Amino acid sequence: MSVGAGVAVGGRLPEWISIGVLAASVPRDVVDDAVRVTGKQAKRGDGKLPPHVMVYFAMALALFAEEDYEEVITRLVGTLASWGCWDEAWSVPTSGGITQARRRLGSQPLAELFSQVAVPVADLLTQGAFLGVWRLMAIDGFEWDVPDTKANAAMFGYAGSGANRPAFPKVRLVTISECASHAVVDAGIGPIAGKGSGERSRPAAVPAVGGGLVADRRP
Repeated sequence: MSVGAGVAVGGRLPEWISIGVLAASVPRDVVDDAVRVTGKQAKRGDGKLPPHVMVYFAMALALFAEEDYEEVITRLVGTLASWGCWDEAWSVPTSGGITQARRRLGSQPLAELFSQVAVPVADLLTQGAFLGVWRLMAIDGFEWDVPDTKANAAMFGYAGSGANRPAFPKVRLVTISECASHAVVDAGIGPIAGKGSGERSRPAAVPAVGGGLVADRRP
């Protein structure tokens, strides 16, 4: 793929549409505010991967989950150039450089950004969005494996024990989303079992959006 005059050549149209929607949903000034509030500003002005680029990169990983770091940053470069977020004199960093930049950024700016942009989007005319005065919200959760390290085992735990213990620790994610739009407005990541791990950990967020909660629990 080549990049010139802010136009990316060689990518598939759905990819650029996805990144364009990301840009429209999460403006650069909101990203900069999240970086500033969490104290993660760049320590030097000539770095190839400043914090705001890494925030967009972390979000792009969710769009292209099957791709490696270098492929995702390459896909992102053309769009970043068109936003004025990428210096055309820069070259695409290596996966090692990207890993170091992600470590410097940490998770705090992304959590702050999520708190600012994750809001209900349905209005009174959206079909199925309200029951009377109540905005309909749903709570759900899912799990995924994380690397089997001592830190992950201590933080998240395993789904079983003894002979039934799986090979990897598991993380549990619980979300609250708007029923009509499926927009996620609150989320929490925690251990697979124990206090604060299940669906009961997030309903406190529902009154903030004037919502009524719909829950479903398998027996």
